[in-house]
Amino acid sequence: MKIETTILILFFSITTVKAQVFGTQVMIEEENISLRAWEEENVKNYSGVYFFGESEAESSLHLFIFNDMVCAQLEKGNWTIKNSKIIDWTKSYKNFTNVKIKGNQFYSDQSNGEFVFFEVANKKYKGLKLVNPPVQTGNKGDYEIGSYSKFDEIGNYFNTKTTIISLNYLNKMDKEELKIMRNEIFARYHYEFKTKKLSEYFIKQKWYSGYHQNVDSFLTEIEKENIKRILNIEKNN
Repeated sequence: MKIETTILILFFSITTVKAQVFGTQVMIEEENISLRAWEEENVKNYSGVYFFGESEAESSLHLFIFNDMVCAQLEKGNWTIKNSKIIDWTKSYKNFTNVKIKGNQFYSDQSNGEFVFFEVANKKYKGLKLVNPPVQTGNKGDYEIGSYSKFDEIGNYFNTKTTIISLNYLNKMDKEELKIMRNEIFARYHYEFKTKKLSEYFIKQKWYSGYHQNVDSFLTEIEKENIKRILNIEKNN
């Protein structure tokens, strides 16, 4: 059975994709690019998105840091195939476990690394250097560097992804707002809503398309706590 595929070409030089920069260990060494530690006094300043790879090998690591809670979430895409034909590009998510940041060092069960500065074409970049990242673009066991970017704040209640919302804030919202806020968490993972009202509301959002039947495993600890808090207030209103 023949399956349509898209050829992925990897260039062994520092590669810029949509104003994003990434590099494998081979790329960094061949271009003789120096790395130095990116050190922040406030660990929250490492919050953001780190882009690795390109085309079908593209992935991004999202870091959400709230107080002592550090959530690291891998986002990657896959082709959906039906009847031997590629019909859509869909995203999936996986949460890293036992995530810690000490100084500029990053630790998790999936991959370890460090936050670094590097320079390409006379431009300085911030990045995360991961040893043997989960989505490997270079040689197995090598490190890769993903460039840093601020979050693309999707939706009206993106704060549910980055912050545990205070009860005082939630108590000021009406029941309909709370319902939309809670379900927007699922919508950002492209959950396919079963009710007509929610489905019609989110289909109108440019960033949304529903294709996952269950997104529970995608939820971060921050999001789980926010869902719990919102539900409790909804029930008491």
